[in-house]
Amino acid sequence: MENLLYAIGGAIVILVLFYLAKIIKFMRLFYKYYEVLVFEKEELEALKKEEDMQEATPDIINFKPINYDHAMDIRGTPTHVCPCGSNIWSLKVSFDDYQIAYYMLDMECVNCGSVATAPTPIDRREDLN
Repeated sequence: MENLLYAIGGAIVILVLFYLAKIIKFMRLFYKYYEVLVFEKEELEALKKEEDMQEATPDIINFKPINYDHAMDIRGTPTHVCPCGSNIWSLKVSFDDYQIAYYMLDMECVNCGSVATAPTPIDRREDLN
């Protein structure tokens, strides 16, 4: 009976060593292709806040909505203010002698991405009467 227990114990030890060797082989392969970085929670949170601040204040080239889920096509009636409340638009203009020569009437809200018709001087309310 004692020999049977030694045989079972030996088999368990061999099995454990076999799987331990597989784990070590996997870890070596993992570290060959990947690097592991360790951060303190506070440091990681500070990095996330800094990244969020950079996303919240984009440069003028990337001044566009993050997603277009709430964008609408409200072209037709010229408008100054988007239904989302923003009054900043992105549109194409042409300059001549340091002044706006002409501009395209399609414009996009930089906050939500809605497309609207740009107002022109003739669209002023007092000019309509």
